[in-house]
Amino acid sequence: MPDTTSKNHIMKIASLYQLKTKYVTREIENELVLVPLSGNVSQMNERFTMNDTGRFLWDNLSEKTTVGHLVEEMTETFDVSSERAEVDILLFLRKLDKLSLFSK
Repeated sequence: MPDTTSKNHIMKIASLYQLKTKYVTREIENELVLVPLSGNVSQMNERFTMNDTGRFLWDNLSEKTTVGHLVEEMTETFDVSSERAEVDILLFLRKLDKLSLFSK
């Protein structure tokens, strides 16, 4: 089971929360798409779309959010075990990190 108390995960969530102010989401063809507020959208390397779970996680990120808190919220909202929720949350965070949405 992944480590949900890791300081690294908390720091990444806080970094992403700060970046949320630089992006808006747009509904395009039944997908939620992240769009930068400034710069040239055509310079984005990849389009980042979210399913219902990703949308839920994006909407519930805050500066003090922890993976553990997201697990609790996700299991209360979706029919998913805490173990599955934790794995999905960490995969979501890794995907955002891979797409360079986290500040370096």
